[in-house]
Amino acid sequence: MQPSRYDLVVLDLDGTILEKEFEGGYSPRVRHAIAAVQASGVPVTIATGRTLDFVRTQTPLLGITTPVVTTQGAVVGDPVSGEVLFEADMPLDVARSVAEWADRTGRVTIFYFSNRDGTTTLYQNREVWQPEVYDHWFGMPRRIQPNLSELLAASDHPPLKFISVNDASAEPDLTPILQEQFGPTMLMTRTHALLIEGTAAGVDKGSGLLHLLEHLKIAPERVLAVGDNENDIPMLKMAGMGVAMGQATEKVKSFAQWIAPSIFEDGAAVAMERFVIG
Repeated sequence: MQPSRYDLVVLDLDGTILEKEFEGGYSPRVRHAIAAVQASGVPVTIATGRTLDFVRTQTPLLGITTPVVTTQGAVVGDPVSGEVLFEADMPLDVARSVAEWADRTGRVTIFYFSNRDGTTTLYQNREVWQPEVYDHWFGMPRRIQPNLSELLAASDHPPLKFISVNDASAEPDLTPILQEQFGPTMLMTRTHALLIEGTAAGVDKGSGLLHLLEHLKIAPERVLAVGDNENDIPMLKMAGMGVAMGQATEKVKSFAQWIAPSIFEDGAAVAMERFVIG
């Protein structure tokens, strides 16, 4: 086998390899491709908006031990030990303003706070749908905190990020509105048709991946990255080979160098087979 052009494969989770309709969340072909890539000597990692806690429940299923990019790039951590290698919090004053906005508007919003042991604590203001829906979107366990302003006012510990529910198909897209409202120290990103996430300015999957690459001493051009949503664009732009899933929007595809089949056609596995396994 010829040496791979790549020294690292980075995979998004939801919509790229993780799908609840697959048994265990992952298709057999994706599992096999990840194992084959790693057997060839190329490590595989994850870059996701989900927390390090959640990713640590998934990596054993995939045989992944390389440090991962989580919480939308705000946390880079070791999935085996739970050690946090990098962390970036929101500005506390802006977090308090977001909490006041959520309380005033009643917008379903959740904040993510890091703990010293590498775990994450989640506070959500209210639920409109069944709890299982939020368990899937936001993670668990979640604590219901009806008054987020009081929570933020009582603590000097800033959150890593927040998520607000915004159905852009039924109401105006709040992404640019929130970006203008909360200013240049924040970055607002649509991560799902129903969700907007806010992190500190400059914190995204691309910046998180860069911190990981510095830790691993790997050049960006030696990276194959696969994603499906707008929050994946920064890492697709940074990677030597950025691959968009077949079901991605045209905006996401415009930043990719290659378009894979959809998740239900094992697109991520196809990309790994084509560019790494050979």
